[in-house]
Amino acid sequence: DPHINELFPSGDGNSKSEQERCDAAYDFCKRIIDATAPHAAAYKPNAAFFEALGPNIGVTTLRKVIAAIPSSIPTLLDVKRGDIGSTAEAYAEACYDDPNGVNADGVTLSPLMGWDSVAPFISGKYSSKGAFVLCKTSNP
Repeated sequence: DPHINELFPSGDGNSKSEQERCDAAYDFCKRIIDATAPHAAAYKPNAAFFEALGPNIGVTTLRKVIAAIPSSIPTLLDVKRGDIGSTAEAYAEACYDDPNGVNADGVTLSPLMGWDSVAPFISGKYSSKGAFVLCKTSNP
């Protein structure tokens, strides 16, 4: 995950432009993809880190990173979504049917709100998609 403090160890990441932060995040992820693709079973980019890079091109950078992943390797989008009803349906659509390229193979989900928060991601037109459902986390 492209943590801002790891991208800019000098501590000046927040003073960089959105473009500089996004370029650094893409370069970081691309190096990992290039080095590990022959051995990777899947990639799991965390959407929050890209969203935090900036409102204009942060998600575009996530799309660019996902596009750099070989198509033979599944992408699990780490979003930990967990809302109900039409909101969960909208989140599923954003993760799977993005016309601009997110189109994940699966997602991470938080089922606290019940089956309604999971079903839109793995049923109906998304029944071929995967999901990792949080059961117990490493958080204290």
